[in-house]
Order: sequence, then structure tokens, then C-alpha cells
Amino acid sequence: MAETTSYFPSKEERLAEYNKARRQERKLNRLVPVVIVLSWVIGIAWTALHPVVSVVTGELKTRGAYIDENGLDVHRHRVRSYPLQRKASTDGRARPSPSMCDALVSRGILPSLVKCIRHRATENVSFDVARVLPSIGPVVQSTEAIVIVVGDSGTGQDRDWYERSDLHASVFALVQRLSSKEDCPWLAKAVYFVSPASHGSGDDLTSVVDAFTASYLGEKFDNAVRHLPPDLTFPMIRSMLVLKEVETDQLDRSDVRILPQGPQGLLPNLDLVFATYLSFQSYPAEKKWNRSNSIYYGNSEFRAHPFATVLEDRVTSAVQPLLGDWVGQTQMTQYARDLAGMAGFVAALVLGPTQPHSSALRHGVDALTIQVGIPGDSSPMSIHPHYADFTRCLEHLIRSISNLHERLHHSVTQYTMPSPSKFVSHGEYIFPALLVSLPMIIRASALALRDLKRFQFAYAGAVVLAVFVASLTISLLAHLEALQDRSWLAYAVFCSAYFFAFAVSRWAQPSVSKVGSTDVQQECQNSIRFVACLYGVYCHAPLLLANYSLGFPSATFWSPMLAVLAPTSLQMKRRIGVTAFISTSFEVLFLAVTLPPFLLVGRIFEQYTPYVLYCYTPLHLFLAILLLR
Repeated sequence: MAETTSYFPSKEERLAEYNKARRQERKLNRLVPVVIVLSWVIGIAWTALHPVVSVVTGELKTRGAYIDENGLDVHRHRVRSYPLQRKASTDGRARPSPSMCDALVSRGILPSLVKCIRHRATENVSFDVARVLPSIGPVVQSTEAIVIVVGDSGTGQDRDWYERSDLHASVFALVQRLSSKEDCPWLAKAVYFVSPASHGSGDDLTSVVDAFTASYLGEKFDNAVRHLPPDLTFPMIRSMLVLKEVETDQLDRSDVRILPQGPQGLLPNLDLVFATYLSFQSYPAEKKWNRSNSIYYGNSEFRAHPFATVLEDRVTSAVQPLLGDWVGQTQMTQYARDLAGMAGFVAALVLGPTQPHSSALRHGVDALTIQVGIPGDSSPMSIHPHYADFTRCLEHLIRSISNLHERLHHSVTQYTMPSPSKFVSHGEYIFPALLVSLPMIIRASALALRDLKRFQFAYAGAVVLAVFVASLTISLLAHLEALQDRSWLAYAVFCSAYFFAFAVSRWAQPSVSKVGSTDVQQECQNSIRFVACLYGVYCHAPLLLANYSLGFPSATFWSPMLAVLAPTSLQMKRRIGVTAFISTSFEVLFLAVTLPPFLLVGRIFEQYTPYVLYCYTPLHLFLAILLLR
């Protein structure tokens, strides 16, 4: 029988192993901050590269145009130019026709071709609805529809609808052409034209789109909504285009904005956005045409965000010192413009302004707003060439999306756009988004692996309960509309909630002897830091996947706050005299400036959103406890 021997390491060997483990731990402690800072910096730099390089594909460009395989190629057809002269009334009326329906009839469009009604959806909102059905189409009745909402400049409400603006005159020509089987035999979907009626204070585009969507789909809108007649609402709305006419301060340049941004990060399918932009790039069917009459090839600017050019000027002034000596002026200007465009696109999703088509997006309808500002005054006899070409491009777009193959339709719905001709898809920007969130993940993992045995479960549980009680109290008062932006009651409620959470964090701390107090306090600090980082990760994971425009700036802010700037050791907070007073004063001032009613509500968000109540406020409470313990 073999004998077994046992080996017991000597005291010197155990000491050597202990010292080796300590050295490895010190190396890890030095490595963690480096990895945290490096990942955050790489995420920011990667994001800044989006306008010029696709890191995932390795190409020195962003993604170009996107067209879904079920959509028609927008370059395969041409549309004839639209008239530049206005059409006179044919019914001999002396009085003007202030509504779209009257204007259509007075200029010869038969009711048998285009059905048009005035619909009063609510007491404050009414609109005209004109329907154009395919004149030559499939045997089965058209089951899909395209909606075009025609905005109003807001001037001359008592004038004839047709003569009120060049946009209205050109849209009239579009209705006339779509209703003709000789001009548009390709039409396969019903097309609805909606125009606000001057009635009360609810004739703005947002109210009209909300009311039309509710009337068409049969849903409630604010108060009792009157539904449209059933014979008008049988097709399914596939796409909605809102035409918004604005004044421009440019003397010789047209300004076109293709705005897909919706509420809470909602966006339409990307193929609709690019079909719109590529339609503007199309040429008229005539062999000879005046280039200056084209809204795209003439003197015009196209953007995918609603903000003024001051954003581009500021980004250019910031980029100039960094890249001015490395790249040419043209490349630097283009990069700054695209970077500002991407920032404006993201800001429009988070900050607004709310676009008129938002209600359609909430109901699952692909929709976008086309905002156009063309210089010059309206003429009683002629139409501005850019308005005529704008409507030609609109017909081109309708033909591009007028097909019957959308039952299996799929596209990209998560993207950002540096410009109307470029996009950054979800597969591109999710990697830098994860990198800026990595500091919270690394910090939480390091604390869990290293200090799990010393985790203060009772203390952390009490603090977490206090934080969520305070957050839910604030949320309840916000839902009851008791909190107004930057009111004295809002500040009082937040200060009381913060005082409650901080008092619980002091009360729940374990009582220990002076000899072991520092270690226990450090364990409590690490426990709260772990919970804060973990909650930050779980908050931002769905945000980054579903609403990148909000999730990326939030993760960029909270990652360094929780993983770097909050003190990792109580030794860092041992200050005396003037140093302690100055440090504490700066911490209190920072917390006051970043308080939700001061920083967010009223400045960034119009109201207390779920992000403010359930993500930002709890994280801010955790940060306050970490800083002021």
C-alpha cells in the first residue's frame, strides 16, 4: 500500500505568497483607473470620428444613402416640372375661397375625382381633408395610404387658400396631377391632403396632426374627438409627410430641413428619410431645364436638424485650433459641419422642439416633417421656381413610396444623421456608447470581486430603500403636477427628499469602536458606490439600446461622476481647516447646480420625464451621499 505525504508550506512561503497577492492587488488598483479613463476617452473620440470614418467597417466615410429592398429605386423615374404660373378661378366667384376644399372646386377639380370635406375634430381644431384614389390601379381596392399635411405660413388667413402662398398653389397642381390617370397611372395608394382651417387657436400643425391622427384612427384626443367618416378611413396609413413653411432671413438662399425626430427617441424608417432626400436630388423629365430653378441644385442648404447655423459656427471655432494644422480648410469645414449636424440631430431628439409629425410616430406610422424656407414674396400671378420644384420632388417621392409591397417591410429605425445624405446606424454607435458606460461596469465589477466579503448588506439596503422612497415621493408629486419647473415647492420637495436620504445614510451606518471605524466606513462607502454604479449600468443599458440620443450624453456624464470623481477612499476626504470648508462648499455647489429642478426641468426638458424621475434623480441622490458622507 502506497504511503501518502502531506505538504505544509513554511511560514516564509506563506509570507511570499501573501506579498505576491498584495503586489498583484496593488497593480490591479493602479490599472483600474487607467482602464476607466481610457475607455471613456476612446468612446468620446470614437463618437467624434463618426462624421468622417466608419470604425466598424474600416471605411473613411459614414454610411451613405439607405433604400429598403421593398422600395422603388428613386433614380429610375423622372417627373415633369410644375407650372410657374398660377391658375385662375374657373367658377367666376368674386369672393375668395379660404378653405382648401373650396379652392379645389373653384379651380376645376371635380368632386368625383377628389373627395374633400371640412372636418371639425374638436372645438378648437378643424381641417380640410382631400382624398385622391388611384385612377388606374389593381383590381382590389387600395388598402394603404400616404398623408400629406400642408402647413400654412400664418399670414393672410382671410385670403384665398390657393393665393395664400406659393406652396398652396404648387400643392394644388400636385392634387390635380395625382387625380389624372394620364399623368399618374402609377399611383397605387390613396393620397390624403390635410390643411388646417383657421378656427380658434388650434390651427397649428402639431394640433392638426394630433387631431387628424386621432380622428382617422378613432382614438381619444384631449377631449371628445369627432371621427372621420368610415368611407374615408378604410386604408391603412403607411407614411405621413408634414410640409412646414417658415420664413427665412436669407436673401438669396433656400433652407430645407428634413426632420425625422420624434418624441422619446422615436424615428421613422430610414428608407423614408433617404427616399425624401434622394427625391430632392432628382432631375426633371425635360431634357433642358434651368439649374437655378432647382431647389437642390440651385442656391439651397439642406440639414437634418432644426437649429440655426450658429451651432455650426461654434463647432467650427472649436475644431479649428485642433485640426487647422493637420487637414485642409475644406475638409475641416465639412467635418465641423457634419459633427454639428450630428450634435443637432441628437439634441433635437432630446431637447426638441417637438415636430408636428410626432403623433403619427407614436402610432407606428412612418412620418417626417419637411421644413422649407424660401426667400421672396408671393406674387399674385407667378410661383417661385423653388416651390414648384419642391412639389415636383414631392411627386417624385410619392411615386417612390407608392408600392404595394410593404406588408413585410423592414428598415433601420435607430440611427443618427450628420447630414441628410449620411447616417450612423445603431451597429456603429453602440460600441462607443458601451465604452463610455464601461467605467461604471469596471468600477462595480472591481468592488464586487475585491470587497464582496466586506459588503455592508444591511447598510446598503437601508440607503437604497431611502433613495427609492425619496425618488418615488418626488415622482408621485410630479405626476400629480404639484411640481412646477424651478418653483419654490419643487426645491423644497427635493431638498427634503435629499435630507431624508442623507439622514438615513448617517443613521444606518454601523456603530463601531474608534479602532475599526475607518475600515467600516470605507466598507460602507464602497457598498454604496457599488450599488450606484450597478444602478447606473442598469439604467443606461436600455437607454443606449433604445434611445441613444438620451442614453449617450447621460452615460458620458454619469460614468465619470460615479466611477472617477466620487471619492474612492475616505482618506481622500480627510481634510481640515480651510481646505475642508472649500472642498465641501464646492461639492454642495455642484450638487445644487445639478439638481433636477435647476439643471434639467425647464432648461433641457419641458417636464419631469421618466428619465428625470427614475434615472437621474436616484443617481444624483447616490452621488450626494457619496460626496457628503
